[in-house]
Amino acid sequence: MSDIFTEVDEGIRQEKLEGLWKKWRPFVYGGVAALIIGVAVNEFVLKPQAEARREARALALETGIRALEDADYAGAEEAFTRIMNDDPRLAPLAAHFLAQTKFEGGGDAAAAAELLASVGGIEGGPYERLALLKSAYFKADTMTLEELELTLGSLADDESTLGALSRELIGAKAFEAGDLARARTIYNRLRFDAYAPQGLVQRADIALAAIPVPPETEEATEAAPAEAAPAEPQETGQ
Repeated sequence: MSDIFTEVDEGIRQEKLEGLWKKWRPFVYGGVAALIIGVAVNEFVLKPQAEARREARALALETGIRALEDADYAGAEEAFTRIMNDDPRLAPLAAHFLAQTKFEGGGDAAAAAELLASVGGIEGGPYERLALLKSAYFKADTMTLEELELTLGSLADDESTLGALSRELIGAKAFEAGDLARARTIYNRLRFDAYAPQGLVQRADIALAAIPVPPETEEATEAAPAEAAPAEPQETGQ
């Protein structure tokens, strides 16, 4: 008898499953079809389009670089400007080449500095940070020491090669401003900076040889107070 009830229960469950399948079957088929279509579109449409865009960007960049090397500054400017306008991800890189084009082609340091400043930033990636440093180099002659430090911001404290180069620029500006003590301090530290390239260390040595020691530093070294000699004990008669 129990076998009969078991068969009845199984039949009821089967009927329920068949009803659910009939009810939801169109949605299941639709979902599978959508998944297949999505994979097909990604593989045969989106990927080729993305690959074509990457190839176009690479070709435009290569064209601009070749024009710059050939001193075709008009062609280089057109190529790099188009990249900056069409591709935000490559814009910082294109800005470096476009600034070089403006500087080499027309000697326009101000335009180059302005262009680099527009894409530069401390919080950005390597190209943005490098653009900030380059723009500071272009404008250093027209800025005070305080303005230069404000422009570089925390980049001058960064533990990286860009940070070491920023500190070198501040040291050069301090020397130009007549702050010899600070200039010597900065260059002395750069000699032992773990992030300073070898060329920077060599420039620091040359700078220290050229920067005179401030008079107050020499006087402080020569006039160091001598320690008082201890008084000899006096003999007392018995």
